[in-house]
Amino acid sequence: MNLIDVLIQQHRDAEALFEAWHHAPDDEKPALSLRLAETLTMHSTLEERWVYPVARSVVDGPRIDFAVEEHGEMTQLLSELLRVRHDPRRREATVRQLEAVVAQHMAEEEREVLPRLRKMDASAFGLSSDEIIRSASDARKEAMRQLESSAPM
Repeated sequence: MNLIDVLIQQHRDAEALFEAWHHAPDDEKPALSLRLAETLTMHSTLEERWVYPVARSVVDGPRIDFAVEEHGEMTQLLSELLRVRHDPRRREATVRQLEAVVAQHMAEEEREVLPRLRKMDASAFGLSSDEIIRSASDARKEAMRQLESSAPM
């Protein structure tokens, strides 16, 4: 599976997590909050460290700048979600905001960015897809520690 396929699969995984969220009993939602944070943090890490630097060569810079801003908004919402994951009312509101931001981000990315990247040679990313994913997984762990520490209970 190439890196673009991985990113699209991560989009589907995020959609499935949001769908599971809507059908989950309240006692399962704190754990789903953590899974959402991990999934979206991994995805953001892949994009920010490896995809967006390459994407700037084939997509307008302002489009990538906007995507980075969306990631910032998602990070803030994820931190808030971790902070309020045991408060049903605040948790619901935060997940709804997060879902709206993520849905818009994924749609724009699949329409405007990923098709252009798919046409590029895989060597443009500097590492194999497997190496990038391993590295992003390590970076995700650190990002999750930072998110959790910025979201005191």
